[in-house]
Amino acid sequence: MAADDRGPELATITAVFLGLSSLTVFLRCYVRLCLLRTFRMEDYLALGTLLCFIVYSTFVMFSIQHGAGKHLDEVPAHDIPEALKMRWAGELAYVVTSLFLKFTIGIFLLRICSQKWQKVTIWVVLLVCLIFNLFYTFVAAFQCQPVSYYWLKHTDRITGACLNEEVITGSTYAAAAINACADWILGLLPIALVWNLDLGKRSKVSVAGILALGSIASSATIVRIPYVWQLTHDTDILYEFTDLALWSTVENGLGLTASSIATLKPLFRTFFGNPPPPPGSPLSRKRASGSVAFHCRGESEDSRYYEMDDYPQSVR
Repeated sequence: MAADDRGPELATITAVFLGLSSLTVFLRCYVRLCLLRTFRMEDYLALGTLLCFIVYSTFVMFSIQHGAGKHLDEVPAHDIPEALKMRWAGELAYVVTSLFLKFTIGIFLLRICSQKWQKVTIWVVLLVCLIFNLFYTFVAAFQCQPVSYYWLKHTDRITGACLNEEVITGSTYAAAAINACADWILGLLPIALVWNLDLGKRSKVSVAGILALGSIASSATIVRIPYVWQLTHDTDILYEFTDLALWSTVENGLGLTASSIATLKPLFRTFFGNPPPPPGSPLSRKRASGSVAFHCRGESEDSRYYEMDDYPQSVR
């Protein structure tokens, strides 16, 4: 039965995406602080998202240490409550990480939007995500009464009760659907942002693709949905939960990595081409006066950040 231990698989996926997201967020901070000398709200949110993802990954690793990924009959009785406690905490950390990630991407897009409907769409998406994820966090945290019954219910140390399975799975399906829709909306908005630019088709696809990178996690969100049933599987609880844990890790890790990669063009230009001119330089002023970025706050240093002054004047 040792061959059925999926703990190493879960640990590898977690370590890979934690490493990738940490590296790309570090590079994002380097670009903002060292190359562009400005640090925006979305960058603070990216750091907050990374911190939440580190906490989530820590819970995952501790759960593996106590038997997550193994069949229940192979796990010592004293390890089962510890593994379930880490799983409970990991669920909460996953929700908070996902919410922070949505705001990181949303605020990123708000800085480059040009029309009112685009900004309203982003704020509606973020507000819906905030309200429902706060509700879902409450459900996940207090699904059992007392709360400790969640990880002690397979022992004789406590008595209690948990919410009906339909409530838990239903709210989880709803949360997954809302997150997937939010990812797709935020991912498709960049297409609308560049549609009317005076650019060739290839350039439009390139710019839209860069801006949409942050919502690439929508694919992992959709793949995760078929495994939601594992939340309430109560027979082989540590083994059967593995797929949901894997895709939860991929979803947030991939989203955080991609959203940070979308901000690294100035770094690529520094190493593989001409770096952007320093703020206040004659070339910088010349470029600023000769082009109009399509972000919603007018000409500013953000045009260097998003490299929109590389492109012809946009149609507002």
